[in-house]
Amino acid sequence: MSVDRATDVRPPVMLSFDDGPRSGSTEAVLDVLARRGAGLGHPDEPLRAAFFTLARNPHRWLARRLLFAPYEWWTEKGSLEDYPVVARRIVADGHWLGNHGAEHFWPRWPWFRRERRVLAELTEWQRVADSVVPGWRVQPVRLARAPYLIRTPGWRAACKLAGLVDVGGVTSGDADPRAGCDEVASTLLARLGRQHEGDGAASRPVLLIFHDIRELTADCLDCWLDAIVAAGYPLVDFDPDRL
Repeated sequence: MSVDRATDVRPPVMLSFDDGPRSGSTEAVLDVLARRGAGLGHPDEPLRAAFFTLARNPHRWLARRLLFAPYEWWTEKGSLEDYPVVARRIVADGHWLGNHGAEHFWPRWPWFRRERRVLAELTEWQRVADSVVPGWRVQPVRLARAPYLIRTPGWRAACKLAGLVDVGGVTSGDADPRAGCDEVASTLLARLGRQHEGDGAASRPVLLIFHDIRELTADCLDCWLDAIVAAGYPLVDFDPDRL
C-alpha cells in the first residue's frame, strides 16, 4: 500500500529554551541558531527562538531546596543577574525573551499557590529584566512559561493580571540527566510524531522546549535540528501569533 506523501504534511517546528541564560552553553546555542538562520536563507539573521529566563538563581543550597521541586537535584540554573552580557546578546541577536519566574520555583509548594505570590515572582523578573536587558521591551507581547510547565490556577491568574501570554510547549527530553545525544533525538522525534498524528496535516507549529543551560544541548543541538529537518519537519522562527 503506497503512502501519499503530498498529504503527509509535517507541522513546522519552533524552538524555545528554558532556565538560562548561562555563560558558555547559552552562547553556544546562540551560535547554532545564527548558523541555522543562514541556512534558511537570511544570512544576517538567526533562526529566532524564545528564551524563557530566570532573574536569579540562589547560590545557597538551602535556598534552592526551598524553591525547586522536591525531586530535583539539577540546581545549577542560569540567570539574568549572573550573566547579563549573555542576556543582552539574546535580545541583540533578535530572539524573544520570556519570563520563567524570578527564580525557578515549584508551583505546588503551598507558599507558591497563591496568585499574589506568583505575581510577585513575575513582576520581580520584569524588574530585573528592565535593569539588565532594557531592549527586551521592544517585543510586541510579553511571554511567560510556568516552571516545570505546571500551570496552576494561581499561575494563570497572575499571568492574566500581569498581561503575559502563557506559553506551553512540548519537552524535547534534554532535561533527563541520564539521556545522551541519541536518546534525546529519539525522544523528541517520537514526541513530534505524536503531535503530528494528533493534528494530522495541521499547519500550527509545534513548540519544542530545550534547556540552554545544559552542555548536552549546546553540544548536540545542531544534530537534533538536522534530525528534525530530515524527518520532514521544517524549522521556522518563533512567532507567538502562531501558537
